[in-house]
Amino acid sequence: MTAGAATVRVVLLHPRTDHLVPAATPEYVAGNSGCLPPMGLLYLQAAIEHSRHESVLLDANAEGLDHAAAARRVAEIAPDVVGIQAMTFTLPDAVLAARAVKQAAPRVKTVLGGPHPTIFPHQTAALDGVDYAFAGEGEVDFVRLLDAWGDQAAEGAVPGVARKADGGVHFTPSAGLLKNLDALPLPARRSSPYRKYHSVLAKRNPITVMITSRGCPFDCVFCNRMGRKYRVHSAERVLAEFDDIAQMGIAEVFIHDDTFTLRRDRVEAICRGLIERKPGLIWEARTRVDCVDGELLHLMRRAGCTRLSFGVESGSPAVLKAMRKGIELDRVKEVFRLCRTEGITTLADFMIGSLDERREDVEMSLELAASIRPDYVQYSICSPYPGTPLYAIGRETGLIAEDVWAAFARDPLAEFRSPVWTQHFTEEELVSLAAMAYRRFYMTPGRMLRQAAKVRSLKQLKGMAAAAWGMLRR
Repeated sequence: MTAGAATVRVVLLHPRTDHLVPAATPEYVAGNSGCLPPMGLLYLQAAIEHSRHESVLLDANAEGLDHAAAARRVAEIAPDVVGIQAMTFTLPDAVLAARAVKQAAPRVKTVLGGPHPTIFPHQTAALDGVDYAFAGEGEVDFVRLLDAWGDQAAEGAVPGVARKADGGVHFTPSAGLLKNLDALPLPARRSSPYRKYHSVLAKRNPITVMITSRGCPFDCVFCNRMGRKYRVHSAERVLAEFDDIAQMGIAEVFIHDDTFTLRRDRVEAICRGLIERKPGLIWEARTRVDCVDGELLHLMRRAGCTRLSFGVESGSPAVLKAMRKGIELDRVKEVFRLCRTEGITTLADFMIGSLDERREDVEMSLELAASIRPDYVQYSICSPYPGTPLYAIGRETGLIAEDVWAAFARDPLAEFRSPVWTQHFTEEELVSLAAMAYRRFYMTPGRMLRQAAKVRSLKQLKGMAAAAWGMLRR
């Protein structure tokens, strides 16, 4: 194949997640909460559609195809390349899918891209069944790889590409973050089984996900993002995407920005545009308590915002400081009060067992959750994820004696469990604390009646009943 002239046939594969990396989470919390679109692949699909190459998006997770069935579908399509999305927690399934593809279609080249290969490009490219790993944002440079396909020297020069070569792995570092997000085409939702995406939290289905910004400028010790530089789609571009989604008959949008309201002027322009357009959509977003106020919340509610998620993390000022969260508890209480006034459903995220946290700090979190009265609460057990400041602290202090995530990256199919932060608690104590926290919040007669009143489907009722039974057994 001559680089620079040929059309490359691509399948973008989202594997079914049957082998997620287990975490220390109560089983009634870790259950399936829905099926969301693979936004990274939808952006990549759109970029390929605007190139000379051909691409098919196969969401095996939404279609219910196991790895063997997905591989047979790939073989029928007969592509040159299969691109597979790999998060750290989905890496075992990404590798199993790649190996299944190799068995069904040995000549097809496999590329793993996403957050995990970005952190571990060498280890990912070295895995059996993987030909290439791609690090960083791929909408531009992955197409450059396709343009260079078949020319080994040209392929090796593409930024972000790691590949097996000369008995090892050759890696060309990523060119950096995209600067102008508006230059990207709209995600290729029509190429996906978009009517199958749903969530137990949704008021209406089908749902979709929207990403209106990338990056996070904050410095929380437990978080790792692909770049702290904050970049946004313009309000005009976001409104155009809302228009496209409404035309598809999608009912609800989950905005998965880290902090949707960070730039107030942009959010105001988006909300005013939605109020003027009246697309009939409702939407939810994630943000911080120090990035909203009463006036903005009122505007967002008028524009169709029905639910907001806030990372509260802890009710202890000392723990919040250790986390580098940068929020005040008085502000937390005020914002949740304002959301109730506006009729916006709230979800409060808390973390159990984080840096410097002791039992009295956990109790402060439970008391705060009771006082702010969110509609939903999520208690996550603190895990030191790869590439986070928390993981670096654990390695430096000896709390994490072995580089467990690097070992996992080299052998993701070996028995492995996500580590937890055991500075002042054992893993068993953390699981017990999380179970107790869920029971204390949800298992009261008043709250159970209010939650039951929100049930809109038999599937949602079954999920809630299973969770309640799990709490009672615990």
